[in-house]
Amino acid sequence: MERSKVPKYVSLYEMRAMVLREAVALLLEQGYTKTTIAQIAERLNRTKSAVLRVYKDKEAILFALVTHMFGSQFSKTRELLDADADPLLVYGVETALQLHICELSESLRDIYVNAYTLPSTAEYIYQQTSAELLKIFAPYMPKASKSDFYELEIASASVMRGYMTRRCDMYFPIAKKLRVFLSCELKIYDVPADKREAVIKQVLEMDIETMARNTIAQTVRIAEAGFDAAILEAVDQKRK
Repeated sequence: MERSKVPKYVSLYEMRAMVLREAVALLLEQGYTKTTIAQIAERLNRTKSAVLRVYKDKEAILFALVTHMFGSQFSKTRELLDADADPLLVYGVETALQLHICELSESLRDIYVNAYTLPSTAEYIYQQTSAELLKIFAPYMPKASKSDFYELEIASASVMRGYMTRRCDMYFPIAKKLRVFLSCELKIYDVPADKREAVIKQVLEMDIETMARNTIAQTVRIAEAGFDAAILEAVDQKRK
């Protein structure tokens, strides 16, 4: 494994940026489970202790990546669609993208599954997603509060994790997975049957696979370039 050429003395911020860059490169290459602090340290020609001084553990590194991946997923999905796209369609496409990405990359499947499992990353997803759910589904659940949507997101995220974990095959292709998943999720939020079916039909007619491949390519480009100050500062703020 190639080691990065980094100076011996760097600032704390520079060290955090370098660790995150190398860690994300490994995560995208081999997933969360197989990536170790020792591998990250080796790429940087540093000790494990040096890495752990800037990120307390591997979960903290994943949190930084998840903040980037999930922090703007809905806004990026809106950019892919028409400005006046139905919020239900935004939800359908955003979740379909996640499921497609998991089928296109085993490393990303491992990252997503762990993100929905580990305490800090799962809580971030609950908080981030429930705020979006309130905007999208409030018309169908007018009496539901912010905390109601947070609690429903815990159930919703568990369904998502289950479908991410289960790989597609000839008996359960991606189209069927999306149909069953979206049907379950939209029922949770009291979306009427006719609207559920209309959204599912729209999603299945779209080229979600190409969108997912483009999303993966963009994530790789960002990782290769290194995460900028804005991303790192956002991560720090979320963890406080």
